[in-house]
Amino acid sequence: MRAHVAALDGLRFVAATLVVLTHAAFLTGSVTTTGLLGRLMGRGDLGVLIFFVLSGYLLHHGFVRARPGTGTQAGTGVSTTAYLWRRAARVLPAYWLVLVVVAIAAHPSARDVVLHAAAAQIYVAEAQITGYSQSWSIATEVSFYLCLPVAAWGLARAARRNPDWPAAICAAGVPLGIGITWLTSSSDLLTEVPYERWLPACSATFALGMLLAEARARPSHLISRWLGRLAATPGPLLAVGGAAYLLATTPVAGKLTLGTVDGSRLAVKMTLGCIVAGAFLLPLILGPGNLWRATLAHPWAAGLGRISYGIFLWHVPVFTALYAVSGLEPFSGGLIPLLAFGMPITLGLAAVTYRFVERPLLARTRPQDDQQREQARRAGADLDPGRA
Repeated sequence: MRAHVAALDGLRFVAATLVVLTHAAFLTGSVTTTGLLGRLMGRGDLGVLIFFVLSGYLLHHGFVRARPGTGTQAGTGVSTTAYLWRRAARVLPAYWLVLVVVAIAAHPSARDVVLHAAAAQIYVAEAQITGYSQSWSIATEVSFYLCLPVAAWGLARAARRNPDWPAAICAAGVPLGIGITWLTSSSDLLTEVPYERWLPACSATFALGMLLAEARARPSHLISRWLGRLAATPGPLLAVGGAAYLLATTPVAGKLTLGTVDGSRLAVKMTLGCIVAGAFLLPLILGPGNLWRATLAHPWAAGLGRISYGIFLWHVPVFTALYAVSGLEPFSGGLIPLLAFGMPITLGLAAVTYRFVERPLLARTRPQDDQQREQARRAGADLDPGRA
């Protein structure tokens, strides 16, 4: 496996770890009781934004490299049906499996189960299931999956007029998305539903990922050259990402207790999240070989990254079950015991889910990808076989 691809798997593990820590800190009350460490863990929800940027990059990269004139797949195009089928196979079966387990244990209303099964829970007020609160981001991801083919089609048309336009459009989409987040979330129209979880509120992160895909496909673009210069010095870039993460732990980015954020604080949080995700991702895809890439490409990091989706799905149900079995009250401490008992169980369930659910279904939806790669290989293309 190429270092670039393995490092992206490693970054998935970093993102999943941040999400796990933020829920562990919240459940144990550590966010408000352990000082700076608690605040750092409490802002681990930025891991979700890293996942969003990764999705924007990897999925749009598939459309970009199939675009005529990119020198990759010779304009073979992407079948929307095959794309959507692969997305469904990648995300929904494991998601539904955990949903069934949680529903059996938590006995939620039929309405909430149906909404979660349809990945529509973020559009209805108070549609939550105990032990599956983290699943909201799957609904946001699904919204992006459905919109991406249309966006990619529009960018392909723009590229036919001027090959430099798509990168510029995606670059403009980042501040535009943040502006939309600020203006629309400041209104009183959506006070009963979590607007911050809707695709428009998160659009800046997906636009950033799409911009990186455009930049990688067209390195001569002015924006690409600027991003490449940043990526060439990972140390300062990662320092900026770390500073942005630290700033996000302060009140300027809203509460650290998993409550809703709106208005200017949500816009600031999204801005800082884009900086963190961009700083982490840029050296991996546009920079030369570096220690950051080598670290994330380590077999342990990459291997855990491959089961990161299962880690994301299982950790909250496992943590919730441990509290129920132990009889302890939530928010009463116990961060270390929760992680010590919960993480081995979570990792085991994630590994089993990957082995028997995710990987077999991915293998069944891979033939078209393999055919496209073979066509590109014969054309002498430089492929990026990254998994999304």
